[in-house]
Amino acid sequence: MDLMATPEFASDWPEWARWLIGDPLAIVLYLLGAAVVLVVAHHVINRVVKRVAAAPPKNLAMATRQDPAYAAARKQARAKTLGSVAHSTLKAVVWLLAGALILERLGVQWGLIITVLGVLGVGVGLGAQSLVKDMFAGIFMIAEDQFGIGDHVDADAASGTVVSMSLRVTTIKDDDGVIWYVPNGTISRIGNKSQDLQTASE
Repeated sequence: MDLMATPEFASDWPEWARWLIGDPLAIVLYLLGAAVVLVVAHHVINRVVKRVAAAPPKNLAMATRQDPAYAAARKQARAKTLGSVAHSTLKAVVWLLAGALILERLGVQWGLIITVLGVLGVGVGLGAQSLVKDMFAGIFMIAEDQFGIGDHVDADAASGTVVSMSLRVTTIKDDDGVIWYVPNGTISRIGNKSQDLQTASE
């Protein structure tokens, strides 16, 4: 059933007016709906991120051995980064769905849409394997708090102080002042010389 069929009250309207309340109106409504969904979802994600960042550490023994301000900053950074990932993923999914609905409204069949998306997905996947690998590695590193800005680490390719982190790359400054940009997907092990991992009995 065509939900956007010309209503009976517009049957006597000029052709251009009936056309405007057909496909163009449907496309505008799809775009507005996508925008509303994103605004609401982003608000929810931001609230969740704030709650997670403000929640006390689960591992109280570890928290007592760290500077509270430092631990809080690390937790906020992790929460914001994961929130950013959620925002980006949601935005991509919503706009892809809106685009597919618009194409269907313009007469493109779902089978063709799925086929095109599948081909594009395979092409992007093959061309951006290293990028995807780097981003997934970055997500787990941040979520698990393996290291943070200011930590002195040994990350395979480089050793030194972490000066910045992103989902794709970690920037390390070594003892000679050289800045190293290490893709997260290439890091197979991390030695963190700054974290206090001693047991409470010690």
